[in-house]
Amino acid sequence: MLKANSTIVFIDDDCIFCNYWGKHILKYDKSHSVFISPSVSNKFLETKKMFLSFPDPKQTIILYHNKKIYSKSSAVIKISILMKNWQMIIAVGYLIPKFLRDFFYDIISKNRKSIMSDSCIIDELKSKDRYVI
Repeated sequence: MLKANSTIVFIDDDCIFCNYWGKHILKYDKSHSVFISPSVSNKFLETKKMFLSFPDPKQTIILYHNKKIYSKSSAVIKISILMKNWQMIIAVGYLIPKFLRDFFYDIISKNRKSIMSDSCIIDELKSKDRYVI
C-alpha cells in the first residue's frame, strides 16, 4: 500500500527501456518498499508540485525518497541501495565524480529507445502491485 512518505521511482511510461528497469526494480527489490509510477500519473503530478525545479522524466529516471528528489546516476545508485539486494554493489559508483557518472548516464539515456524493442514489458509492468497510477 502506498503511504505519503513512500519511495517512488518515476519513469517515462512510453520508454520500453525505462519500463524494463521498472520491472527489474519490482522483481529484485528485497525491501518491497520501492514503488514505480509513470510520469503521467496523478502521484507524479502531486510530487512535482512540491518542488520548485523538477527533472524531466523523458530525460531521466527520478527517485522520490525521504522528501528528496534524485535523478540520473544518483537515482540509479540510491535505488540500488534501497533494493537491499546484490545490486547494492552499485553504491561504489559514488566514488566516481557526479559529472562523469551523469555524462555516461546521458549517453545511455539518449540512446535508450533504440536499445530495446519488446513492448510487452510495458503491459507486464502495469500489472504489478507496486505500480502506482
